[in-house]
Amino acid sequence: MAGTLARITTLLVAVGVLLIGHGLQLTLLPLHALEAGWSTSAIAWTGSFYFIGFMTGCVVLPGTISAVGHIRSFMVMAAIATVALLTAALFVELIGWLIVRFASGVALAGLYMVIESWLTDVSPREQRGRVLSIYLLVTLMGMAIGQLLVAAEDPGELDLFIVAAIMISIAIVPVGLTRVASPSPIPPVRFTPRTLLSASRVAVVCAVLAGMVVGAFWTLGPVIARGYGLGSENIAILMSLGVVGGAAAQLPVGRFSDSTDRRLVIGALGLIGAAVCALAFLFVDSSPAALYLSFFLLGAAVMPMYALCIAHAVDRPELTLVEVASGILLAHSAGSIVGPIIVAPLVAPFGPGVFFFFAAVCLLGTAGWTAWRYVAVERPPHEERAAMLPRTTQAIAELAAGEGGLAADERAAKDERAAGDGTATPAIDDGPATDTQR
Repeated sequence: MAGTLARITTLLVAVGVLLIGHGLQLTLLPLHALEAGWSTSAIAWTGSFYFIGFMTGCVVLPGTISAVGHIRSFMVMAAIATVALLTAALFVELIGWLIVRFASGVALAGLYMVIESWLTDVSPREQRGRVLSIYLLVTLMGMAIGQLLVAAEDPGELDLFIVAAIMISIAIVPVGLTRVASPSPIPPVRFTPRTLLSASRVAVVCAVLAGMVVGAFWTLGPVIARGYGLGSENIAILMSLGVVGGAAAQLPVGRFSDSTDRRLVIGALGLIGAAVCALAFLFVDSSPAALYLSFFLLGAAVMPMYALCIAHAVDRPELTLVEVASGILLAHSAGSIVGPIIVAPLVAPFGPGVFFFFAAVCLLGTAGWTAWRYVAVERPPHEERAAMLPRTTQAIAELAAGEGGLAADERAAKDERAAGDGTATPAIDDGPATDTQR
């Protein structure tokens, strides 16, 4: 493991620095728009365009990266992300921000892909689970630190834009100087929506609903916090608590889901998150401490859902981890696009508490849907478990295909052996219930 860590240190440093800059801009941009007098709906649209760009990048960039190389691609995408951020600072106009936020989403998708495919290529299969855990820790720490940097300066000024741009640009240095050979081509987004739906409707529907909450959290969280009277310093702490809550819950929730039906875990998280949001809707007006606690607990309930949806869907034997990760990523991203657009027009007439009401409705939807599917459709016991994945790109699925889950070739070999000795068992899917089940 020491040799592997020596090879990936430069990549981990790059992703850590990159995500400090990215985490900073996620909170900085909504606050800067507020200082400029933008409406909540305008801010929501800029956040949605970021997620549209991210989805686009996941679909179109694998071929580009394979054609021109990983180091060149990383440098180009870092340059685009830096230019987009500085352009947003210089030209505070809605149309311009929609364009630069889209470009930023495309660029971040490419940056994630390069790092994740590189980590996969240099990590021995038996060590990939540990490498994935370290990668998760670095990404979450980078995001949390980036949020806290918002408190360093007035978000209405340009200083923090420069700091975030510097961080994104510095990430080029360790990648450009790495001695690690460029990895294999990145897997493209590949899945059939109908196949994924038939494999697990719970995973697809819950990924969309969780994405709606997460998208509203990242895009409008600072706006909601400002609506409750928090200053920039406290908003930075509040947003970082959501990230820390998600990080704290990821591992215990993942381990618990390995011992029971994952639908029950997803549904339980939905109920817990809905209860937290209901209490927040009632009490955070009179207690700032309740607001901080609510964001922490909401992050703990919602952020692990993405990985649980992938793990649940990949329990189906006919789908590879990359196919499932691709489909769930796009479903989650679609929800992240829609969520802010729904919440934004409701903030002005109903106040910032409407965010908690919206999140409660979405989370109750996940609980209700999982409960219905659990009653209506029986699932076979799991023999193989998928790793808990961060919400980045489909390239991370290749890294998780070591200790944490079945790689495509392992799954195919298992299926061939089962077919050869006559022990193959038809899978019972999470698709439409039979007449008797209904």
